[in-house]
Amino acid sequence: MRQGMCMVVLLLAGCIQSALAVEITEKKVHEVAMSPQVVNRVVALIKLYEKSDFRALEFNLSQISPLKQESVRSQLIQHAVSYGQLDQDKATWLQVQAERQSNFTIIEQGDGYLVTKAAFPYGTQARKLVLHWQQTLLADKMVIQAEEGSLILSKWLAGDIFHQKEQRDIFLEKLPDLSSMALNKLVAQFSSDPQLMWLPDNAIIASLAKQTGDESMYRLLWRRRTDQYSQAELTRLVNKAPDPQAIEQLMAATSNPSLKQQAYRSLVLLKPMPPQTREFLQGKLNEVDDGKVVAVQLAQQGYSSWLEQLAESSGNKVLQKNLQSALANLP
Repeated sequence: MRQGMCMVVLLLAGCIQSALAVEITEKKVHEVAMSPQVVNRVVALIKLYEKSDFRALEFNLSQISPLKQESVRSQLIQHAVSYGQLDQDKATWLQVQAERQSNFTIIEQGDGYLVTKAAFPYGTQARKLVLHWQQTLLADKMVIQAEEGSLILSKWLAGDIFHQKEQRDIFLEKLPDLSSMALNKLVAQFSSDPQLMWLPDNAIIASLAKQTGDESMYRLLWRRRTDQYSQAELTRLVNKAPDPQAIEQLMAATSNPSLKQQAYRSLVLLKPMPPQTREFLQGKLNEVDDGKVVAVQLAQQGYSSWLEQLAESSGNKVLQKNLQSALANLP
């Protein structure tokens, strides 16, 4: 009840303004901001802001002229940005400031044009500050729910595209803070909740795969349509090779049509080439679709002698054809 009454009082205080715009200059804005009355009033009202005593703050502001009042509001919000410690009362007051329509404007004259802008554009600052606070609260709540096991990803990500992106970004920001137990519970949802198969991008899947190293998450990632997130994870794995887990996933990524060229190339470039990688690539040489790709990349990286030996010793016609084609195309 108290909070609702406070909002009404503040909204009324924020909306009692002149209907006519008043033009002032940049110089006038600076002069008013530096005037002793405004400077002293800002110092006094900062204390009221920090105590969240907005009834007294608004009454105090109402005792000075509209121009000085706007200057004080602007400086109070600048202080709020640097102070940073929001609570619900501060957020409520700042939201009102974000919705105010100041009637003081500045006209800038250029070469053949006039531009009108707000003399005190503090609304944007107030709006950003409240939004950041709301997102922080939401992120903290998400972490608590994830740790309790009550966070349902498909519900967390529900809504329109804008909301999905906002929730996704909060999730990605907080993901490194989650415990292994919380991460495992989130990973498990991908095998039990079919709605997660319709995620618009691979950001969450790639991040969970990276954070947990879970085989099922990587398997899902490589099966899905390639985008910037799966591409980024592949590049990260390339840079981690010859780490065993990285090599394992690079081999798995060759199943993705859009990623296979990069994945194969990264494996071929490993020097010295690990035994499991050599065995994997040799097996691929027997395939109709990927065999030629692998043979060409091996030939280009100086493995011609190995390929010739394989061609002579193998009775597999597909392998022989792939090797001969690759060797014939060498300069």
